[in-house]
Amino acid sequence: MRKYGSMTTQRTVVLHVSDRPEDVTRAIGMAGILHGHRPETRIRIIVNGPAIPGVAADAAPLPATDVATVEACEGGLRSHRISVGALQPGVITVPAAVVALSDAQFEGAAYVRV
Repeated sequence: MRKYGSMTTQRTVVLHVSDRPEDVTRAIGMAGILHGHRPETRIRIIVNGPAIPGVAADAAPLPATDVATVEACEGGLRSHRISVGALQPGVITVPAAVVALSDAQFEGAAYVRV
């Protein structure tokens, strides 16, 4: 936690993965680099659009991460016909990526497109 003025806040970085399934693995690698330089930073990887199949259980296994959350858009899951039960271990969901991304930015998160 860092102190800014009289408030204590935690910095958050959102890595947005939306283009290709293999970019989810790339984002996890980026999260590891970021954590190495900024261990106090909260890191969220939000996945939607064409990248969604990359979090499915039948995709290439994702590297384990304890430095970031991997969050899949439920709308994207529905459009790709992937059930929540068919996600890789550790992947959580958000109802809508656009809401999660905008809320994070309203709360001061840094945004990085992967």
